[in-house]
Parts: sequence; structure tokens; C-alpha cells
Amino acid sequence: MDSFKKIYSEYKHRVYFFVAKYISDEEDIEELVQDIFMHLWKYSSESDSLSQTEAIIFKSAKQEISNFYRKKKMIYIPLEDSQQVSDEENFDIEKKLLEEDQLKKIEGLLEQVPERSREFFIKNKIQNLSLFTIAKENDISKTAVEKHVNKVLKFLKTNLNFFF
Repeated sequence: MDSFKKIYSEYKHRVYFFVAKYISDEEDIEELVQDIFMHLWKYSSESDSLSQTEAIIFKSAKQEISNFYRKKKMIYIPLEDSQQVSDEENFDIEKKLLEEDQLKKIEGLLEQVPERSREFFIKNKIQNLSLFTIAKENDISKTAVEKHVNKVLKFLKTNLNFFF
């Protein structure tokens, strides 16, 4: 149980951002992330190495995304499966790859900030919860939440080559 908690806390943000690359609705993203970790809970064993666990997580994520599109009767084509693409599609793919690279940098940097600050930042900037709502949920002042979020923003701006 403790090893699963450790895995969950280590991968939850990476999985969330990975799924968010392909799906835009917040509820759908959260549901898929939950399904991915449920799959991991059911099918991984204590003896799985960290690299096996990571492979299971992201393979499950791809499968869950594909299942999501299948259920919604949408077409999901992973970038590596597309054959012939136009110049416009090439530009879109390059733009998406740049965005993915930037997201990976942000994910890595977010792992370096204190957990509480990261949590407030994600709730405010990604889940679009107001500072007041976050403050109320955590029984602290709105100003305190704002300081946490601003600290993370400042850290990200300092360590990234682009501005928000």
C-alpha cells in the first residue's frame, strides 16, 4: 500500500499532463487518470521495478485514451502512426512537440516546488479554481494561497525561457 501511495504521488501530475495533451475536458481527464491508477492497482505487483511501473502507467494511459475516443466515436491517431502529412500538419506537429517539451519542463520544475504550493498552483492555474475557493477549502487566507501560487509562477518564469 505504501509503495502504491509513493508511485501515485510521484506520477499523478505526469499522468494528468500526459492525458491533458489528448483530452480537453477536465472531468474526462480526472476520470481517465483515476482509471489508469486503478489499472495499476489491479495489475501491478510489489516486485515490479520502477521502470516496469512507469511503462505500465503510460501504456495504460495510451489504452485508456484510445478507449475514451472509441467510446466517444472519435478518431485518435498517435503521432508516430500518421503516415503522410501536409506542410500545415507538419507545422501543427512541430508546434505540438514544442508544447510537449515545454510541458515536460514545467512538470519537472513543478516537482521541485513544495507540495502544498504545487497543489495550490495546479488548482488555480490548471483546474481554474479561484484563490478564494482554494483558501476556503484549506482554511487559510486568500493572500496565503496567492503567495503560494505567485511563488510557483516566479520559480517557473525564472527557470523557463518563455513568459506566461
